[in-house]
Amino acid sequence: MSYQVLSLKWRPQSFEDMVGQDHVTHTLINAFKKDRVAQGYIFTGPRGVGKTTTARILAKSLNCPKSKNGVSCNVCTICTEITDGRNMDVLEVDGASNRGIEEIRNIREVIKYAPVTAPYKIFIIDEVHMLTNPAFNALLRTLEEPPPHGKFILCTTDIQKVPSTIISRCQRFDFHRIAVPVVQERLSHILKEEKVKVEAEALTEIARKADGSMRDALSILDQVIAYGGDVISMEEVSKVLGLIPHEVYFKFTKFLREKKSEDLITLLREVRSTGTPLEDVASGLTKHIRNLLYASVDKGLDALELNEDVQKSYADEIQHWDNRDLLRIGNVISDFSKEIKRAEQPQVLMEMMSLKLLEFDTTQSIENLIQNGPKTESGPAKYPTKEKSTAAPVKQKKNPEAESISEQPAVIQHPKEPDPMPENQEGNGIPNGVNLETVQKQWTEFLTTLSSKRPSLGSILEFALPENVQGGKLIISLPQVSNFAVNSLKKNREDIESIIENIIGKALRISYNTNDEIKPVEATDKEDEKTDSDEPVLERMIERFDGELLR
Repeated sequence: MSYQVLSLKWRPQSFEDMVGQDHVTHTLINAFKKDRVAQGYIFTGPRGVGKTTTARILAKSLNCPKSKNGVSCNVCTICTEITDGRNMDVLEVDGASNRGIEEIRNIREVIKYAPVTAPYKIFIIDEVHMLTNPAFNALLRTLEEPPPHGKFILCTTDIQKVPSTIISRCQRFDFHRIAVPVVQERLSHILKEEKVKVEAEALTEIARKADGSMRDALSILDQVIAYGGDVISMEEVSKVLGLIPHEVYFKFTKFLREKKSEDLITLLREVRSTGTPLEDVASGLTKHIRNLLYASVDKGLDALELNEDVQKSYADEIQHWDNRDLLRIGNVISDFSKEIKRAEQPQVLMEMMSLKLLEFDTTQSIENLIQNGPKTESGPAKYPTKEKSTAAPVKQKKNPEAESISEQPAVIQHPKEPDPMPENQEGNGIPNGVNLETVQKQWTEFLTTLSSKRPSLGSILEFALPENVQGGKLIISLPQVSNFAVNSLKKNREDIESIIENIIGKALRISYNTNDEIKPVEATDKEDEKTDSDEPVLERMIERFDGELLR
């Protein structure tokens, strides 16, 4: 007897054997239990997920004389004939080969006659979307009102090409891609019955390569068994499927991060020597960057189907990356994946893309540039570690120009000095030992810290002054500001109070008064004049980047 491939040998023969499509099988079984079987069904979904198999099981459940609640016996003559595809009352039509109006007219003629041995005459039309428009039109009337003994089951991988008039006359079932764990469990059961040993990681890679198709998974498994015999290892699966080891991707990002151009070129040469299609390399790099981004999220690695060693490698590597840099790299690789399919020299394009990534500097926010100024070191900067990118800003600034900007609020004056509060009265300006004088002494430090953490709030309070401390409340005088600025201060009141508490050491509630007389002191040198503006952040940006304001 000739060898039977696994996809045919292990084809499900009952609803219980179907995996990954519980929403379909459960509905059909209930339809039999309640005697609510429709005259027409349309099954749609990706390839290899069980559409035609379900159609055959449904046909057996309808015609089997021993069928009970949708469960056929699978041993009677009718069940055996349907399984072998030779039953005269269950006709399978290939819509791709019989797509014209004449074939549909033949179906209309045949369905008029009563079935030979079974209760129903069932037509299974596979790839129904390939029918012509005249053929669809010829099928409409018969599909809507077939004879009592007629049933239609339509299968398609492209439901968009099926006219809505056809879909509306059938019960539609959408088949989903089968999840990797479900495919893996099914393959494990089959291998146990076939007495073939396999490594767990190798089985996972086969299930992942199948991309949700059980038929593809069984075809790949057949190929791997033919190569490796009764024992399947991860190395053999990698050779058969052309898989790229995870270490290659980790080396790629490491060389990018450390700016090792020679090592990166050597790595690309090694990848080329393996003969792996560059489309697969680009796809693997995209997934690698995606995995790194997942690793930056709490419990994000749990969502990835990776073994513990690979997950640990991702957890270690993400410590050296900023998510903004990974997003930029991912965009470049994504664009490269689109271009490589039509490139005349894909290897050259791959090398140019890699060299382009080497030239990337670390991402800098505008706030950091305003506060610290542009970097002056020569050459592209290396990617920082996670700790460096999230560290709190230092108080001492090496850039004197930035220092003069941050300390500018210190020269603000109030036109009316409030009367000092008595220092011996609890709750009258001295809550827990904090009075107005204490706040004034540390007001500059507060503004500097606020501007470094929340530049937008710092710009609003730059010309504000502490007016009074009374009953645990700090009253701040503001110049004339917009309603938007006032609402922003109110929304972020807790953040501002937290910064004040960290600097002064005591908790204070904040309220605001508007004082039209508050104005900045006239600057004595040219640098101060440049920042004397109603829009200090905008002025700093113009100054830093040698820009020009166009009116």
